[in-house]
Amino acid sequence: MKRVVNRSACRGAGPWALPACLGMTPMRFQLPLFLLATVLCAEVTAAERSVSEQLERMVSALRSLSYEGTLVYLHDSHLETIRIVRRIENGKVHEHMESLNGPVRTVTRDQNRVTCNLPDSHPISVRRQGLGGDLLRSKSIDPEVLSPHYLVHPLGTARVAGRQTDVVGIIPRDRLRYGYRFYLDRDIGLPLKSDLIGGDAEPIEQIMFTSLTLHPSQEQEVTPAADLAEPFEKRTSLPGDARSWRFDPLPEGFELVMYDSGSEAEDRQVEHFVLSDGLASVSVYIESGEQEGLQGGSRIGAIHAVGGQVAGHQITVVGEVPADTVDAVLASVSRVDGDTP
Repeated sequence: MKRVVNRSACRGAGPWALPACLGMTPMRFQLPLFLLATVLCAEVTAAERSVSEQLERMVSALRSLSYEGTLVYLHDSHLETIRIVRRIENGKVHEHMESLNGPVRTVTRDQNRVTCNLPDSHPISVRRQGLGGDLLRSKSIDPEVLSPHYLVHPLGTARVAGRQTDVVGIIPRDRLRYGYRFYLDRDIGLPLKSDLIGGDAEPIEQIMFTSLTLHPSQEQEVTPAADLAEPFEKRTSLPGDARSWRFDPLPEGFELVMYDSGSEAEDRQVEHFVLSDGLASVSVYIESGEQEGLQGGSRIGAIHAVGGQVAGHQITVVGEVPADTVDAVLASVSRVDGDTP
């Protein structure tokens, strides 16, 4: 049985540690523990082919490079400094992140197990499910799927951590999702900076290396079969229990892509649905019974959450998307009466 983490225990994690604590990895946090992988198809124009090659090099770098360095994370006018050590040994990923200012918080990933050590809390260990790593291992993200909702194009060059980078923009075509800017090291392809872009085209959050040391002796790529879960793909059918719930209408472009279930503390059954537009993702947690939980909206950094009761169940929707998107997902949830074939 896969374990679903007790989300109330994650209070105090902070914006950078919260996604791992929840067992989810929204798009922003797929660099470095939070990895993004976007691969465009080959039949493109010359300019687009350049972007495609850059992103393919990024995928390769994230799969094969071992490094350590210091990151700065800017959000809500707060600046956090984070130390990261990442090593790939025998095709397996080992990562450790530690906050360098404020209360000590650490996140450690040992292949498919993520452990969070938070202030005034026992260590929280979860099996990492969902999007993190799955996008990295996907063969591609079909540009025909992305193109109705995003524009992907080059944005020039910039210097980050003393290294030259090529900048790639992923710009949303509506206000239901965020945009991204990635600064890819020209020599090795590693993303050295990541900007989360809001509806006003200004950064909501920024993550950037200020120092980076590579470990060239580690050359073996992550073994896909050894990493976290099965490749991320659209669900065409669901287990019988999951068919008790319907999501309709979903925000444009979002589809159900993953289902999982497990137990929290006190043996409460929790179902976990993941919705995605091919880039952004939203997690929906459904707990049996009228449990005490989030009512109304909440925000930590760029992560929005909303909760409410539906058919005697607590529904919690969490995602690195605008508030209107999680609100629309919650409004789409309904209970299916009787047994659905």
